[in-house]
Amino acid sequence: MDTAIDFIRPEFFNILFFQQKNLVIFPYVDLKHLHGLDIFTIGHNTIDLESTALHNVREFLEGEAGNSYSQTPNLYFIYNVDKDNLSEIIGLENMRCIINTNENVRDLVNGSTYIFFNKKHNQFLNYNIPDSELAFEQYLISSSENEIILQDKIQQIKSMATKIFTELNKDSSLKRLPEILHEYDKKYWNAILRFTENYFRINIPDISQLSSFQLSKKKLKAFSSEYELIVTTNKQIGKEFIQLLHEYRSKRVNPSNLELEELFNPQKLYNYLRNHHWSEGIPYEFIDDWSKMEFSQYNLNEADQTDFEQILKELGIQYTFSPKV
Repeated sequence: MDTAIDFIRPEFFNILFFQQKNLVIFPYVDLKHLHGLDIFTIGHNTIDLESTALHNVREFLEGEAGNSYSQTPNLYFIYNVDKDNLSEIIGLENMRCIINTNENVRDLVNGSTYIFFNKKHNQFLNYNIPDSELAFEQYLISSSENEIILQDKIQQIKSMATKIFTELNKDSSLKRLPEILHEYDKKYWNAILRFTENYFRINIPDISQLSSFQLSKKKLKAFSSEYELIVTTNKQIGKEFIQLLHEYRSKRVNPSNLELEELFNPQKLYNYLRNHHWSEGIPYEFIDDWSKMEFSQYNLNEADQTDFEQILKELGIQYTFSPKV
């Protein structure tokens, strides 16, 4: 394990993000590689701490905890820690940290709430969870083309947890949970709820025991065939549509509601709009702007107009086409 990407694993995802636990890694890891774990620390201010630069690490951390007024908690990357300092740090409560030491600290594992990972042997010493319980973490990692997309997905879960926390403070009946969680398969709902519990330090009732709680998930429709029809029938008309689609998104859609892919991938953006904004079809106003071809300043000829009318017909849209003068 010699690069940052080696830490992008379901186990670390589960430990640091979903369980909100602390981690001790030994022996030595270069700090820039250790920061590969940053992706799982969303919801925290991360602070690097060189232990040898401090006279008393435990005293410093206790002071920092007592003087923190930020609503976003701190998480410390503590490195060059010796065994004596580590034994004191892991005794602190209400502390979030990732610690690296070059010493063999195996004998500190017993009774500790921190998870210990031996990098040399690629082995967790006090953490053993079956792959079946890491299904959500595995899905999120495998379905992300790169770390930026994965980070965006993790941020979305954090935002969803904040909505759940806010809703529970207003109404403890949980009746809006299906609405909040509808974007995810029901089998992943408990993982999101457990993260919400661990991050905000609250208790959420077991949803499977609530007889009045209907675990119904809003099914999102796929409109990819519509999108393909629009962009492939006529190159100029399709190009104008994509540009206008992004303009509509920038003016009418809250970007926090979109995943990174929906922000930049026009097909995914179209699917999002059809499910959440255009459930009755593309609005007349949008089609009117589209027909003007103002982005490209392209003059539609008779064949283009026929293509345009054919697209709208196949979409089941009645529209009186007025060519640009």
